[in-house]
Amino acid sequence: MTTATVAVRKGSPPCEVDLDTLTPKARALAEAIHMSPGHQPLGVLCDTGRTKGDNPNHAYVYGSGVEADEIGAQPDLRFMRNLEPLPRDAETSVEEWLEYNARQMPYDSWPIAGARSRIEPLDERVPSAEAARLDRCLTRDQALKRLAERGIVLSNDAWIMLQKAGNAPQPHRYALNGRMSLWDVDDVDAYASREYERWTVTQVAELLGFTGEAAKGSARKQLSRWGLSAVGRAPGRGGESLFAADQVQAAQASRPGSGRRGASRVDGRFV
Repeated sequence: MTTATVAVRKGSPPCEVDLDTLTPKARALAEAIHMSPGHQPLGVLCDTGRTKGDNPNHAYVYGSGVEADEIGAQPDLRFMRNLEPLPRDAETSVEEWLEYNARQMPYDSWPIAGARSRIEPLDERVPSAEAARLDRCLTRDQALKRLAERGIVLSNDAWIMLQKAGNAPQPHRYALNGRMSLWDVDDVDAYASREYERWTVTQVAELLGFTGEAAKGSARKQLSRWGLSAVGRAPGRGGESLFAADQVQAAQASRPGSGRRGASRVDGRFV
């Protein structure tokens, strides 16, 4: 077992954490705090994987010329200063605190060093820096937010349902003994950019077997119960909302009794 000493609970002495139980990014965070004076979360230096020249305001900040170009080629390192210690009586464990704060970093940033203060980094780099660089995972809420930004709006229940149906990506890894599921950002982006057919509510109603005047209304209610949102709208003033066909098919296949035969439904009722 490899341990690190961290003092992240107010009014309490430093404690040992088992680094082998943490995800790579949380492990690097613990190592950075361990190296800092008093093992306190004074600040953590993070690498962003970019250079200062990648900043669109680079020319405004550094000017131009040879010296500016040299500055632009330097790594764009940032400080994580919002590491608030746990209250003394908080039920949150130190491991939970580490995993939570590790995920507050952008997915493409990772801890590389501790600090003497909130703005003065240490020279020694943490052993797990490279492994943390490869840890590009998102929490469930972060994954759903990223999907929503790309036009795929799902509820928590829908996300779970689609995973069980084999439609959505499975977690890349787990933290906190399986209590925190994490998805690789590339898997999330691949799901958002996948090719899929777009169905109108009328088409959804046909798949679900709804008929009659209330067919579309029944289909909308079922889509709402599933937590599936529209991914677009058909052209024209009367254009219907469009839904991802693969999600609808996966949700329908996972419904209890979806294999029932010999009965048809009218407006949601078996007849």
